[in-house]
Amino acid sequence: MTNIEHRRDPTSLALRAISERECARFRNRNLRQPGKGRRVHAVELREWIGGLKMPTPACHQPVDPVSLAGGSEAVTQRVDCERCLTRDPNPFTPLTVIDGGQLTLDFDTDDDSCGDTAER
Repeated sequence: MTNIEHRRDPTSLALRAISERECARFRNRNLRQPGKGRRVHAVELREWIGGLKMPTPACHQPVDPVSLAGGSEAVTQRVDCERCLTRDPNPFTPLTVIDGGQLTLDFDTDDDSCGDTAER
């Protein structure tokens, strides 16, 4: 199927709206599928129809994205899915850069190469 992001037919517009809504709903959130006692999964954006993205469990648990849309819960609770945790041992959502993209500085105190040049 071709990339549908620029198409204007009703089906493409509806699919794009679903993708945008679900991606916004799961931004900085984890995923719990419907049902009592279900696990909380980390979220991964995967390719869907025509190059669109759809949030799905990061552990690659098989799900139908159409039934997942609107039926799953966006939660802030910790990830407790064992497969998601083994994939990423840090269950928290990573922080995003808000200061223009400056990289973090590595202050390695074990490196004495800077102090050696003054002694020579």
